[in-house]
Amino acid sequence: MKDRSVRVDLALFDGDELMNRSSFRVGVAELASYSPLFKITHKLGQEAADVVLSEFPTHADLKTIVLKMPIHESSDWESIDMGRYSLAFWCRLDA
Repeated sequence: MKDRSVRVDLALFDGDELMNRSSFRVGVAELASYSPLFKITHKLGQEAADVVLSEFPTHADLKTIVLKMPIHESSDWESIDMGRYSLAFWCRLDA
């Protein structure tokens, strides 16, 4: 597992409007990065990638989003409906 990582492409939508698109590589070390709209903290566990989106601006009306993404290769964009917002992601395994 120590040599593996998962590349994640992430897109946040408000209805049909794309608010933000980010990509990052999740490895065994916990890392944090910032997109224009939020902070992304991530770490690869045994079964899943732990991804936390936080520090949204107040106008976004979003709190912290905690994701446990199973370690897998996406065949297409996957999405999570969050009412007004939706979060789309695509995972790729790196050997």
